[in-house]
Amino acid sequence: MNTDRAHLAQRCASLFVALFTLAALLGLAGCHGEQPTAWSTSLLARTDKFLGVAHVTGDTFVSVGYAGRILRSEDAGTTWEDVDSGVIWTLNNVSFAGEHGWAVGHNGAVIHSRDGGKTWAAQTADTDKTLMAVSFVDQLHGWACGDESTWMWTNNGGETWNVERMDVSQIGLSEFTSLAVPDIIYYSVQFLDKNIGWMVGEYGNVRYTIDGGKTWGAQHGTLLDELVQQGGVRDVMVMGAFFKVHFSDPNNGVMVGAGGAIAKTTDGGQNWTWIAREGSNADVPALHLYDVDTPGENGRLVLAGMNAVVLDTTDSGANWGPAQTPDGVYTWINAVAFGENGKGVLVGGKGTIMTTGDGGKSWKLVVQEAEEEQAAAH
Repeated sequence: MNTDRAHLAQRCASLFVALFTLAALLGLAGCHGEQPTAWSTSLLARTDKFLGVAHVTGDTFVSVGYAGRILRSEDAGTTWEDVDSGVIWTLNNVSFAGEHGWAVGHNGAVIHSRDGGKTWAAQTADTDKTLMAVSFVDQLHGWACGDESTWMWTNNGGETWNVERMDVSQIGLSEFTSLAVPDIIYYSVQFLDKNIGWMVGEYGNVRYTIDGGKTWGAQHGTLLDELVQQGGVRDVMVMGAFFKVHFSDPNNGVMVGAGGAIAKTTDGGQNWTWIAREGSNADVPALHLYDVDTPGENGRLVLAGMNAVVLDTTDSGANWGPAQTPDGVYTWINAVAFGENGKGVLVGGKGTIMTTGDGGKSWKLVVQEAEEEQAAAH
């Protein structure tokens, strides 16, 4: 799995995090789909780790990853070109608003593109914390989050970033456990407009704002209440991390996370409901789920995670089933993004990139053919 994220997620106290290695060894057979398509270039290697991917415009996608790696495609992922990021730090996430894009990563790295990801320039943020996610709603307004309760915002396209620390929510903490949670790693942030946004992370924390981040509330109380109804305790220490939050509109949202966690809301997060957690749902494996996105069809969502897990739903997350994926892929899938006309891209470990043209129902593996192997074949 993503070694950087695994290192951070070790701080989770839940049992499934302690057992995730066993889950990974067990593997997941999955469904088998289309055969791989061959590459004529040598851009991909098994040592590549792609951590984020974003749709730009049209058929253009950009992927970011380990050691500042950036790839760019103008044909919905069929072919890619290497792009100079200008940084050596691992890039965890990327977000585009039209032709303007931002990527964030380790050591407080922030880079910006004005031309659809063709070129990138560094921006300055007064932090050296690892930044896990970034979200822009237009060319000016953006937010990022990461390690040690760090979050930051800009209203001028990143010319200046305002770095802040999120106060730890006391929901689900006692006087004893509060000492064990001095700060939170926030793995995902999503804003729908300049005011409404969510941020999720360790210990099941769900934060939200309706004023652009001037004030933040907490929404994970209903998830704790549901655990109590099931005979558990109202303590965030039993909740794993949420790695991604995705809202398709101000009311309907889904979160995915550690140990096969999926939670859903239909009222803007006032009430969250568990769909799956630690194997409670037979259709969802108890493996880390890293990303979820919508292909633009009403009610359809696609998620991805460890052991090449790719699931989709047609009812906004209430029920899930396996998508068709290529044979022999077992690495982690860290990110998924959709563009127009059902075209999408998945990226992950071991240089894995997959594409779809049917809204995520089936996926095709993009495979590098080494030049010497091509020569030998002739």
